[in-house]
Amino acid sequence: MKNAKLVAIITVFILVGVVAYWIYQDHVGSSGRLYPSKQKMCEEFAKSYLRTMKNEMNIDDFGRGNTDWARAIAIESEINNLCQLDLTDEALEGYSPSNIQKYLDDYRHN
Repeated sequence: MKNAKLVAIITVFILVGVVAYWIYQDHVGSSGRLYPSKQKMCEEFAKSYLRTMKNEMNIDDFGRGNTDWARAIAIESEINNLCQLDLTDEALEGYSPSNIQKYLDDYRHN
């Protein structure tokens, strides 16, 4: 008899957990959110940029001497950092693109 009650209680907890998870997933989808957090969204966005650049640039050599790939990684890091910011005037005023500063300086001197 004790085992039957225990099994029934565990079954109810499992069912409640499954229903709660289903409602949570439905809420995430219906609210327009595709990612569980801002950090995860920024990370996936930055990774997507690198995958796209790899295909667009047709990069075969990912070694240290490849400046195109190094620049793509710097831009990916900048995308991730910028994405993580809160969109406030204070945050944007204090933002400095440190990962791509070298490339900006080279571009401005040419």
